Amino acid sequence: MSSSRDYDVVIVGGGAAGTAAALTLARYTGLRVALLEKQLFDDYRAGETVSSSLFSMLDFLGVGRDLLDGAQLPAFSHAAAWGSAELMSRDAVFSSHGHGLHLDRRRYDAILLEQARLAGVALLRPAQLVQLEHGDPWRLRVASEGQETDLTARYLIDCSGKQAAIVRQRKRPIHTEDSLVALYAYYQLAEPQFLPHRTLVETTRHGWYYAAPLPGERVALAFITDADILKRLRLKEPAPWREAAADTSHVRDIVARLPAPSALRHYAIHSRVASLPADENWTAAGDAAACFDPISSLGIGQAMASGIHAARVAEAFLAGERDMAAGYRRSVFAAFETYLQMRRGFYGAEQRWRDAPFWQRRATS
Repeated sequence: MSSSRDYDVVIVGGGAAGTAAALTLARYTGLRVALLEKQLFDDYRAGETVSSSLFSMLDFLGVGRDLLDGAQLPAFSHAAAWGSAELMSRDAVFSSHGHGLHLDRRRYDAILLEQARLAGVALLRPAQLVQLEHGDPWRLRVASEGQETDLTARYLIDCSGKQAAIVRQRKRPIHTEDSLVALYAYYQLAEPQFLPHRTLVETTRHGWYYAAPLPGERVALAFITDADILKRLRLKEPAPWREAAADTSHVRDIVARLPAPSALRHYAIHSRVASLPADENWTAAGDAAACFDPISSLGIGQAMASGIHAARVAEAFLAGERDMAAGYRRSVFAAFETYLQMRRGFYGAEQRWRDAPFWQRRATS
């Protein structure tokens, strides 16, 4: 059974970038917009700590802060043992912007998807992209809710994350900088207990740890390293995972209070940037356009900002203005170059394991 629908803009991917693009178009243009998301967000999604600057973007997108109730915890401080074993803390009370947030990404992403639907965006979820044909318009075949639907789009925005479905389909060059991965352990506490509302970062010989509380009496603990090192250390196995955490100075104090992980999830988070078109009827945003090392804190905020920018590019292109696409392309490259300089500074501050492969690779990159 097949039906056909015509849209001005179709967005592939309903994460932070995709929902930001959809809400921008829905709130500020009269364009017909569809959003495709292949997941129901019923699995674990990497939790993330964001700064209070997120609120200004949510205000722009018309998403009330009260809607985040149950999807966030206040993040009052950040503590790091980076460059030495001593733990250095920075409190949000000394920031003019106020405290940040620990987000439950499953709830947060679901909230933004629902807000996009309520704003008039046609939401297909779960939706699998079966066929994609470039042209003017684009032609898409989507499997959703037991039927295949044919869509057309005058413009396409690739927000499909690291899959970068349209970027790869159009064979655009992608520069990859490293092979970084994150192994996340998610813990569900059996009963409420006090855990500081802060992030904790600690370096080791083979990479670095990130720990943060999440809403619903949960905790996320991640180890960031390179793919070959993760495989060699066998950290996906429960015993090596516990032993490695116990061999730290600060993370071990948190792990000692936690039960066995409810789940272990492995994510590819390598740094990369795509060469986006300046004169075609599509662009990309979020991880489909550029991926960043999480130490840079260029995560959900950067994804949402790029989604908003990509929406403006789509609107301008359909109005016959092509300069904005070229400017967006340049801005993606410029942001990635700035990020690489910042990353060199972060990793250069850790000098204790200069003979270890993980740190050697970043000393010369």
